[in-house]
Amino acid sequence: MAKMLMCPCGEQLVGRTDDDLVTAVDAHLQTAHQGRTYPASMILQMAQPFPDDQLP
Repeated sequence: MAKMLMCPCGEQLVGRTDDDLVTAVDAHLQTAHQGRTYPASMILQMAQPFPDDQLP
């Protein structure tokens, strides 16, 4: 099952794998929230399951 994280700015970030989600969150942080970073473990702890059949 994929994972999803909803950023407080309203952006929904989804990854098919844990690595995909962490990459998506890192990229979002770099472009929308310069200077913010989170360890992968924290990103995955905040993530929620996301049905694979609803992936973009």
